[in-house]
Amino acid sequence: MVISGQQGIADMFGVSRETIDNWQRDGLPVAKRGGPGVPSEYDAPACIRWMVARELRKVREESPADRLNRVKADAIEMDLAERRGQLIPTDAIEPKLRAAMISAREAFLADRNRIAREGAGKGIDELEQLLEEAFTVFLARMSRWADVDDDEEESI
Repeated sequence: MVISGQQGIADMFGVSRETIDNWQRDGLPVAKRGGPGVPSEYDAPACIRWMVARELRKVREESPADRLNRVKADAIEMDLAERRGQLIPTDAIEPKLRAAMISAREAFLADRNRIAREGAGKGIDELEQLLEEAFTVFLARMSRWADVDDDEEESI
């Protein structure tokens, strides 16, 4: 549907001709530019799409003040979570994880020799049972990783 003249498109949107001038500077599509005594023509669906996109941009764009408020709110939430014990700084957890991994590795390496000795000459079913027991103990040790001291390198 083609709308003729600024007043026609202004009436369609319920705004003034001055608003249409401003919108044109902002990118309102003009199907055919007019001249002195010749009205411009506007493709109504294209103008509506432009208006919807413009309004969506307003909603989606974050102003510097909005961003600052969001960042401040995030910082407050993180501070509260840390005070509640829901958030742990990485420098506090990394040594415990390192110690737990070293402990688990050492326990697993030590246990492989025991399994090899005990498994010698056994049948498949007995070997599977031996391995299942060893892995159950290993996984239980791993589940208690937080109980390892930072400088502990022995099995749990």
